[in-house]
Amino acid sequence: MAELTSVDLESLKKNLRTKGRLLPIVAAQVELENNQNTRERDTDYLHPSQICKRDWCPRSSMYEINKEPADKEKSHSFQTLNIFRTGHDIHEKWQGWLERSGLMKQSELDIFNEECHIKGNADGLIEDSMGEAILEIKSVGVGTVRMENIDLYKEYDSGTITMDELWKKIRQPFSTHLRQLNLYMYATGVHQGIILYEWKPTQAIKEFDITYQPALIEHILAAAQLVKQHLKQGTIIDRPTWATEDHKTCKQCPYKTTCWRNDADRRQTGEQPSNEELSGEVFPSRQAERKLTRDSKTS
Repeated sequence: MAELTSVDLESLKKNLRTKGRLLPIVAAQVELENNQNTRERDTDYLHPSQICKRDWCPRSSMYEINKEPADKEKSHSFQTLNIFRTGHDIHEKWQGWLERSGLMKQSELDIFNEECHIKGNADGLIEDSMGEAILEIKSVGVGTVRMENIDLYKEYDSGTITMDELWKKIRQPFSTHLRQLNLYMYATGVHQGIILYEWKPTQAIKEFDITYQPALIEHILAAAQLVKQHLKQGTIIDRPTWATEDHKTCKQCPYKTTCWRNDADRRQTGEQPSNEELSGEVFPSRQAERKLTRDSKTS
């Protein structure tokens, strides 16, 4: 067994206060495993799942790559970790089925692009009579809709539509998932992709065929290249223009204290290149995204 850290010990103390005969032990075990996985996670590169989020902050990613001490260790509740595990199990299930059916050419496909300092894994590379396609599997629940399409979520939350109707209204992939798959296509040169959605409440499935849409990831690539440039120069990238100390993303950032401590830190490392390439926001507007995703069709 790996040596327990102070974070592990605090996790144990917290979970052992949980009521029940089984839950305290299981919750503690799950959190210990998550802590270990977190310590083993590669933090030297930008990860597609992170940089494709709408609120990605390149500056925060740089702090992580540079091993800047965090304000506090990020922790998740047992319920959240259980949700993560369910998503992991759904991935394994579909990968196994596709491998045994002969459609999966390679599972856990390595993604790497040094120019943009990107490293990660796609869920698989499919090959059939139509050729190769990058596979991305997503477990989708009400929380996913809340994060990815707040207007649609509000319809459900207000009681205007039922949970079944909420699922039916998902007629194209969410923008974050489209960006992630397009980033995989950019890095691999495979310009066809498939997104599989499994609806966690009922295990209903939707399949989307995706054609490479480079315009969706132009801003991400520009920001990633700028991060690479700053890493090489030993400087720190400017904050996005949306960043404020009261912004939700900034308030939850593990590097908030370092980031906002003193802007003189930036000047001490020398003059930085302009960040105009980022156009203020890392990603295009929602209206632009809607136009760009019209060729993403559901099967």
